[in-house]
Parts: sequence; structure tokens; C-alpha cells
Amino acid sequence: MKLLSKAKTKRAFTLIELLVVIAIIAILAALLLPALGKAKQTAHGIACMNNNRQLMLAWNLFATDNEGRIPYASAYYQEPTVRFSWAVGTVNNPAFNAAENYITKGVIYKYVGNSDDVFRCPADTSMIKNNNGNLVKRERSYSMNIFMGGWSGWAFWGDQQWEVYHALDDIEDPSGRFVLLDMRPNSINAGNYRVDMSGWPNQPNLHRFWQDYPGVYHIDATMFSFADGHCEKKRWLDERTKNPPENADGTIPNRKISTPNNKDVYWMQERTTRMESPQRKYTGPAYAYTAKLAGHPYWGYWKSPGE
Repeated sequence: MKLLSKAKTKRAFTLIELLVVIAIIAILAALLLPALGKAKQTAHGIACMNNNRQLMLAWNLFATDNEGRIPYASAYYQEPTVRFSWAVGTVNNPAFNAAENYITKGVIYKYVGNSDDVFRCPADTSMIKNNNGNLVKRERSYSMNIFMGGWSGWAFWGDQQWEVYHALDDIEDPSGRFVLLDMRPNSINAGNYRVDMSGWPNQPNLHRFWQDYPGVYHIDATMFSFADGHCEKKRWLDERTKNPPENADGTIPNRKISTPNNKDVYWMQERTTRMESPQRKYTGPAYAYTAKLAGHPYWGYWKSPGE
């Protein structure tokens, strides 16, 4: 006797069932994407902190190899001081954005294993045009406290009353003096970051910025590294810090921008430098608008350009 089997009929999804599945997937994606984005930001923050630690280790190794003296925070490419600067040139100038011209000629480059990556925050996606007009990534996200080594060894003109640290032993509070921070891509230029000390410590109505603004890559926060080697993230409180005025081309105006009673400015001033005592004598503005110290060559606290 031949048994007849009924063919099984395959049941397809109905339109309503399909829409329900799509809706569930959309809800799950909406729940997961912010968490994934936050995880990515956290990863960027960890990588940025590691970059800072490597750079600070290199900074300290350089000082150890040079009788405790620290590198200059800035020097122009054509200055003799360029050979003692942590970074060379200016990253808003295409001619000096290439790693060969900019990073590799800094004195700490060899101490980071000749690595370009540690000079750039992973959250920094800014681009710049090179000499050929092509968009390329900006090679550096970090800048150095100008009072750590100074510009060619000395203070910016107008800052003569503030201490410029020349050696590790000069830094009276290493855990309270920052060395590096990440900067806004439309503000970063030369190798230094200048905190305007106007109003310190008890005239907050004089707080202001002057072209240099901290970065906000880490959810309105900036990564700082300090002279003792530790790093910390500072989240900004004042909208004037997080959203500075811009020119029509998106750059930061090169002028004094008053921000009275700005707690963020006070926080940076507190961790930048202190009044110099006794006061050194300066002869007036020298190269690159630095205050030339009386009786010294303009290349600063190194004895000669070839030392």
C-alpha cells in the first residue's frame, strides 16, 4: 500500500510581522548606538592620555640627558633655537605641516621611538591643505605651556613678570604645573599654548583669551599632562571656553577676547606658572616678540646654538 504524504506548505512572513521586526531592530539600534559612540569616545580618551604619557616620558628623558634642562616650547623654523625646541614651525602653515618639517625635527622625537602618531589626539580629525593643495591630516594636536621653556627660552613680550621654567628643578610644584594640552584645530599654530595670566589671582574681571583655546575633543573636555608625569582630563564649564568667537573663515581672531569671571581661565592660570621672584631684567622685544633677557643671546638659556 502506497502512503501518500502531504507536502508541507512554507509560511512566509506577513507585512505586519516584517514591520514589527524592523521596528524592534530600530529600537535596539537606537539604544545601542549612543553606547557605542560613548565607548568610542572613551577609547579616544584613553589613547589620548597614553599619547600624553609617552610625550611626557620623552620630555623627561630629554631633560635627564641635558642636565635637567627642558626644551623650548616654541621656535621658528629659521631660528638657531629650533634645534632645542620640542616642536618646530606652525601647523596652520601648510609648509610646516608635514611630519618631516614639523615633528621629526623636534628634540623629543627620538625619545618616542620616532613615532608620529603620539603627537596627534585620535579624536582630532581636522585636515589642512599641503603645498600641493591636497587635504592632509594635521600632524599635531598638542601644544606646550609656553612658560615651560618659553619661546626661544624666554617669556612672550608682556609676560616678563611670570616665571619661565628652564629646568626641572625650577618647577616648584610639578604636579600642579601643566606641560601639554590638546588644542582646538582652528586655534593651534606654533608649538606653544599661552595662558593669559591677566587677573591672576584676585582680579577675575580681567580674565581673557588671546587666540589660544583648549581643545574640546573629549565631550567638552581637554587632556592635560603635568610636569610630574601624570595626566588628567578637564571638562570645561564656561560656554565662552567651549564656543569661542570665530572669523568668517572659521579661524580664531588674533586679538584679546575678554571673558570676565571665567572659572576655566582661573583653573588654567592656577596650573600654569607663578610670579617670578626676583624679577629678571629684560632689554625689550626680541625675535618672535619674546622678551630678550639682558646679557644673554636671544637663543635663550642654552650657551650657544651648537650646544
